[in-house]
Amino acid sequence: MKKIFLLPLLFILTSCMTENPPQIIGIPRSVTVSETVIKAQENAPQPFTIFYRSEATPAMYEPIEGIYLAAWLTEGTAIREFEYAAGKRHAVFVHEMDLGEEIPISWVLHCIASRATPMLIIHPPTNPDLDDIPEMELLIHLAHRLGSFNLPMFIVFYPDETHTRMPTEYTLLFRQARNAFHAHAPMAAFVWVAPSHTATPSNPFYPGHFAVDWVALPLLACWDTERGFTDVLTNFETFYHSFHQHKPLMALPLGVSHFTRGDYRYRVRQASEEIERIYDALQNFPRLGLIAYADNFTLNRMYRDDFSISTEPQLIAAYNIATTSDHFLQTLERSTLSENLRWTRSVHHGYVWEEIIYIPTALELSTPTSRQTIEINYSTVIDSRRISGKKITACFHRHVIYVDNLP
Repeated sequence: MKKIFLLPLLFILTSCMTENPPQIIGIPRSVTVSETVIKAQENAPQPFTIFYRSEATPAMYEPIEGIYLAAWLTEGTAIREFEYAAGKRHAVFVHEMDLGEEIPISWVLHCIASRATPMLIIHPPTNPDLDDIPEMELLIHLAHRLGSFNLPMFIVFYPDETHTRMPTEYTLLFRQARNAFHAHAPMAAFVWVAPSHTATPSNPFYPGHFAVDWVALPLLACWDTERGFTDVLTNFETFYHSFHQHKPLMALPLGVSHFTRGDYRYRVRQASEEIERIYDALQNFPRLGLIAYADNFTLNRMYRDDFSISTEPQLIAAYNIATTSDHFLQTLERSTLSENLRWTRSVHHGYVWEEIIYIPTALELSTPTSRQTIEINYSTVIDSRRISGKKITACFHRHVIYVDNLP
């Protein structure tokens, strides 16, 4: 019979958001609980997410806590009009351009006027008149021009090139571009967008921790007429566990379909509920630092779905509600801390059963899978030998257990 060994923590179930966190009543000895017996109980244990404190060096513009609100608007959409409709300011706005094009100075100035930070997505040059000019020459010129603004900004470099270049060519160019911006536009943070099918540091297209400030993953919840919305959260969770110890993460872009050309039907109510559900769930990833919603008609044309929200009052209202929490930041932070303690999500779950909270101290794994490999890598997060004899403090809030003082 498969066994799971659990370390119970008994305390008053009170929100950790109060001024006085709940106190631990006692730490009983470790117990062995049969998984089969537990499931047979009428009052079955409820799983909870575990977070523990860990040291991490913040990346450029990484918030100590919270998620930057960002939006990727259709070119020509007025930033202030979108913010008025959304009912709030945004910390970051996104714009696309091809290398060799003129910098969108008017858009940058509108960002400045709205006290927002620009994020530029740079694509390879498409102008045939530039064919004889080396890419690095164009990159250095762009870095010089953007550096002259002397502004914080994000640079998303060649996000789609994993389909057209070899890994060695792509990673070398990414590193050279990062070096050019470091020399001529040092206030620009470099972002790598992961291919959704292999979003791990072992991806041959990953330029390396030293060349990347942030990592990003597209989260587009398309509608399937048979299965409903794409499960973007499961994919993001795997991505998060792969990178969170090394880099802050972005959802770039996030979009929820309310219309698909699969059956030419509108599903505004379902999309509104999904927007609120996703934004609520993403607050449980402490090192997720930015979500850029795709209110972008150009992006819509690339898919069978319509992700925009500004055209539907019910959708923009749902977005307003979903981003009401103070956890969503409306201005950029410029932290000077070299390192700080932050909440890190454990791959293991805790359980509440008969008013006792249990934190696992061992985990049996059967045939390895990609998910279990991640669990093995992080299995020392909760370990009875390292917990034994230490003072444990914990609190409970919104189906989450926060544990302090783990080594």
